[in-house]
Amino acid sequence: MNCKALFVTGIATVFLSQPSYAQEPTPQPAANAEKADKTKEDASGDSTKREWRLSWENRPSVRYGDLVRIDIRARFAGDVRGSGASLEKSDTSRLDIARRRVGVTGVIAEVADFQIERELANARAWRDVYVNYRGFDKVNIQAGQFKLPFGLDENTSSANLDFVHRSRAAAFSPGRDPGVMAHGRVRALRYEVGVFARDGDNARGNDTPRVSGSWTTTGRLVLQPFRSSTSVMEDFQVGGAYTSSDVPAGLADLRGDTELAQPFFRSEFAVQGLRRRVGLEMRWRPGPFSLQSEFVRQSSERRGQSVEETDLPPLVANAWYIHGTWLATGERKTKGADEPSRPLLGGGFGSVELAARVEAVRLSSIGTGFPSTGPRAETILPHRDRSVTLGVSWSPIRWVRVQANLVRDTISIPAGAAGSPDGRLDGPSSSFWSRVLRFRFAM
Repeated sequence: MNCKALFVTGIATVFLSQPSYAQEPTPQPAANAEKADKTKEDASGDSTKREWRLSWENRPSVRYGDLVRIDIRARFAGDVRGSGASLEKSDTSRLDIARRRVGVTGVIAEVADFQIERELANARAWRDVYVNYRGFDKVNIQAGQFKLPFGLDENTSSANLDFVHRSRAAAFSPGRDPGVMAHGRVRALRYEVGVFARDGDNARGNDTPRVSGSWTTTGRLVLQPFRSSTSVMEDFQVGGAYTSSDVPAGLADLRGDTELAQPFFRSEFAVQGLRRRVGLEMRWRPGPFSLQSEFVRQSSERRGQSVEETDLPPLVANAWYIHGTWLATGERKTKGADEPSRPLLGGGFGSVELAARVEAVRLSSIGTGFPSTGPRAETILPHRDRSVTLGVSWSPIRWVRVQANLVRDTISIPAGAAGSPDGRLDGPSSSFWSRVLRFRFAM
């Protein structure tokens, strides 16, 4: 909180410490206005008026000439959901407010941009709070709190998701934490390299006695081999990412959830040592279609955690997905599904997108000993979730989107496992349908 409060105070000080910027221009007689403007232009060498003004370009925007731009943003989302398995929130008849987020983004003198975003009524209220300096050639420096550069789905804005919820692979991507990152592009290659205080908020639950990673190094490379062409492959990209952090001795804060947050795995396994993530990604968006896939592997070492205090095989989570979409109303996917070419208020119907996703997650260890579910087992019996999601999205106008998803989960839990301690999932193996309808406003 101290770093974030200091950052916000610093931004406010920059703006408020320049009273001459905020002064109203001296009234000019109409006959002399053009001459006064010309004199000011000649003196400054800049034809842009240096005064505060309010404009609207898809969202409210405050500008001070060409020096400062501040855009006001807001996102609100509500869900109606239900499932064949019991939910953590048993009341599914009402509208569940999934997101209430406000913030500002902006640009300072064309050399830096910033973002301050806060979730209302949430335990982790501050979201992205950072400044990005882009005054160097081919290198940007970003500092503050933001998402670690790992995971295609995790680093896609919630306003641009093809489904109501992110994939299971995104759950094993790090998420946000304070840090510093260098990033940029060299021809067809985009790079991101950073150091962060911890290994992301996705790796930390609300159970404080459990352990997660400390200082984390991370890197991501994305290649667009046909970026300079005008072919159908222009948008095609592939990439890879890596993180490494140290985890102290204790029970791993690792959890596996279904689409609607039914837990099928809750780690009771002792860990100590390095936690590593490896990710591979692919995306292609030709015309109204898109194809996207990702694989994430997270492993946590278990040094000295056997009953004889010897090393055990790492606790491993593997997750993957592949999904495709089609904008049935003909918009280009690269432009965005939430920008209909014929909006409802313009005489059209808006944009309609159909989507399908197949995914799986597996949590286990690879050992030679007798398989078990004990906290110091060498070979941990696998917990699995395989699911298929069918979705349809409708964007009647620029700021509004309605998404409906139907999900089929198939859960496999070893007999006697501690993965579902509250009994919300029945039996060692089960299949069930879940449904969720989201109403979203994003500005």
